[in-house]
Amino acid sequence: MHFSYGGGMNYGLPVPYTTQITPSLSNGAQIHISGTPTGSRFEINLKSYQNDVVLHVNPRLDDGAIILNNAPQGNWGTEERHALPFHRGARFTMVILATDRSFKIAVNNGHVCEFYHRSPMHLAQQVEIKGDVTLESVQVYPGTGPMGFPPMGGDMAFAPPSFPSAFGGNPGFCPPPPSAQSAFGGGMGYCPPPPSSQSTFGGFTPGFGSPSAPPSMPTTGIPSIQSCRINTGSRIFVQGFIPVGANRFELNLLQGYSDGDDIAFHFNPRFDTRTIVKNHRRNGQWGQEENQPFPHHMPLAPGAPIHLQISCQMDKYTIFMNNHLIAEFYHKIPPGSVMALQYKGDITITSVGQM
Repeated sequence: MHFSYGGGMNYGLPVPYTTQITPSLSNGAQIHISGTPTGSRFEINLKSYQNDVVLHVNPRLDDGAIILNNAPQGNWGTEERHALPFHRGARFTMVILATDRSFKIAVNNGHVCEFYHRSPMHLAQQVEIKGDVTLESVQVYPGTGPMGFPPMGGDMAFAPPSFPSAFGGNPGFCPPPPSAQSAFGGGMGYCPPPPSSQSTFGGFTPGFGSPSAPPSMPTTGIPSIQSCRINTGSRIFVQGFIPVGANRFELNLLQGYSDGDDIAFHFNPRFDTRTIVKNHRRNGQWGQEENQPFPHHMPLAPGAPIHLQISCQMDKYTIFMNNHLIAEFYHKIPPGSVMALQYKGDITITSVGQM
């Protein structure tokens, strides 16, 4: 299936597997891969239609190393060896970030290695994965905007950040007040975290371990608030993972930047009761809860990736999860008063975007 805001998103994939990169890679593009090693070796290749390999990522479990290389016109270059972050039978999530100078590779929230370009990255037209691995999902986000989402424009967009982006000042999310800074790291136009949520990776969010890192996955259970403005026609996109053993999480559209502000829309899936709770909070008082059971096609379970869209319509919010409509909530508070998105509980966020 394909979503309007990014590249291909595919699940339960056969191996060998190939998917196109459309449009071509540019600064800020990301490729997310989830799977499980099943044997001694597998490989991920970013290559052209002529089979020129721009980036070759080759985890070798039998050799205890991850190998990086390229192969223009089929001629292999010099191998680069790095420590192996994979284990046979253990699920992994890999993020490949394209920058003007290099590809940065993170596995399970940790920066692993960097491969400086030997060929122009726009020559990479396909992602090829083969070898001893089972694939859960492959997601390609060419760098058309922050985190690969379409450029944010018009009256539905976030304001540009007041701090310089590590990738050439790309427009991104506007930073909320210091008390409400996002758990995302600096760079890619996202707001830096407050000191209390800084990681041990040199003071930056885990994932790429440097000021030029894109936002990575905040620790499960830590609330985070991201500045936004919405009106009729706005759409908010949230991507991440539901950890194994999750009980519940929530997304809130706030009328301010703090945890105690009024909430125009409270979305609260509860795995322990298999219900979705919707509500609002005005003047500090919660309204009447609207409870619904998980739909029979509920595309969400602990341990699974999540791709969620909140769409603001004239009279209501509609919520799509992994391309399925799962809930609606009629406005109790005018959506134009929303100032921020809050997420907390048992969810790991990898990216947030808006159109």
